[in-house]
Amino acid sequence: MVTDRGGGSRMITFREFYQREANRLWAGKHRRESEAKMLRFCDFTSEATGAFGDNPLDSYKPAHLYAFLDHLSDRGLSDNTVNHYAAALSVVFNHAVEMELITHAPKLKWRKVKSGRPRYMTDDEINRLVAFFDTDTDRWMKHFVTIALNTGMRLGEILQIGKTAFLSDDRCWLTLPETKNGDERIVPISDVTLAAIDALGGCPAKAYSHRKFYYVWGKARDLIAKGDKTFVFHVLRHTCATTMANDLGVNSHLIGQMLGHRSEQTTRKYIHAKPENLLAIANKLSARGNV
Repeated sequence: MVTDRGGGSRMITFREFYQREANRLWAGKHRRESEAKMLRFCDFTSEATGAFGDNPLDSYKPAHLYAFLDHLSDRGLSDNTVNHYAAALSVVFNHAVEMELITHAPKLKWRKVKSGRPRYMTDDEINRLVAFFDTDTDRWMKHFVTIALNTGMRLGEILQIGKTAFLSDDRCWLTLPETKNGDERIVPISDVTLAAIDALGGCPAKAYSHRKFYYVWGKARDLIAKGDKTFVFHVLRHTCATTMANDLGVNSHLIGQMLGHRSEQTTRKYIHAKPENLLAIANKLSARGNV
């Protein structure tokens, strides 16, 4: 409830509530992205209710939220992106329940989506990718690949190096002050990773060109994995996690720490079983002779 100018009380609107509570709900880049989603919800209008965000917090039904989500689909947003909007809305309404401003949150059913990146890169793909970028004009992209494979960092995080993310005095650690989930993350830096950072002048963003990056990456994909839409830079993050689990025997908790995940459930999505490892397990089982 809020007090209006006449001294009376009224139910707070959705817009007022999310703006007031945003700092409790999200942080960093995730906050900016979530607030942008909520602003879009607030500005959505219907003949019956007007602007959605100006309605009392306790007036929302699932039908209202589905009307907005269907609108997003009609505008061409993918089911996965629509689910992100639904998740942000659920966070706001569940928080309102916790604060005892409403008795229950509107329940939403998530849209079923297939994972867009159900893969990692094989050693052959990595070797071919690195070789493709190992030219005078594209070698900077090779260094981006090296950093991603050896740290699991996202492209956006790599672009922070030398701008908002800095190496420790001994150059063994990198502090990322802002990550996708809003947490600070400390990334260990190996000699190989450090050499790649130094080759980029200590600031990868200075070598980076968005247009050229995706143009050249597309050429590499056409050569190495033609028609495979999952062959994207983010798969290198999956590859880093998969290598740690399959080849180095690192447990999922430490892998999650390396990647900056809050839950092991998220980490498990990044770890893929290598066929040769599964075959080795099968052979070891057979060697036991328990027929």
